[in-house]
Amino acid sequence: MPIVESAIDADPTCRRVFINVDRFQLQKCRFRCKAEDGRDFAFSLEVPLKHGDCVHTTDTQCYELRQLPEKVLRIPLPETPPDAAQLAWQIGNLHQPVDIRERDLLVGDDPALRRILNKLDVTFDSITEIFSPPPHSAYPAHQHVPGLEYDHSHFFGATHSTV
Repeated sequence: MPIVESAIDADPTCRRVFINVDRFQLQKCRFRCKAEDGRDFAFSLEVPLKHGDCVHTTDTQCYELRQLPEKVLRIPLPETPPDAAQLAWQIGNLHQPVDIRERDLLVGDDPALRRILNKLDVTFDSITEIFSPPPHSAYPAHQHVPGLEYDHSHFFGATHSTV
């Protein structure tokens, strides 16, 4: 069984063999799966891979990751800043990952979000598509920065000062 440690360059003359994975597998650094031809693969990665990455080659074949499409909601971007802010707040309040496109947002199909969008009279379509929001770790997290002096609270009533 090949052990994949990173993506490699694909030979364009080789026949592609797909390794079907969902987006949750693509977020991992350690997992196992099978290619369409039945070949087993183990993944031991420093950095997660993405849809379309070539991970193994033979003389005639290139094994390529193919992310499976999933049900998502496609929400057109609001035209006014207040509407955009309200939509962003609602989605963020549910801690939903978002794939930001040129003219719309893709969000995982979630019943709670559907109810909120309907309540706000926001139009959306339910579609099946490859959903690849950026990882949560791509954005700065809550940090305590020396020199910023303010009191704030966390969940469950715990409070502290950054002083």
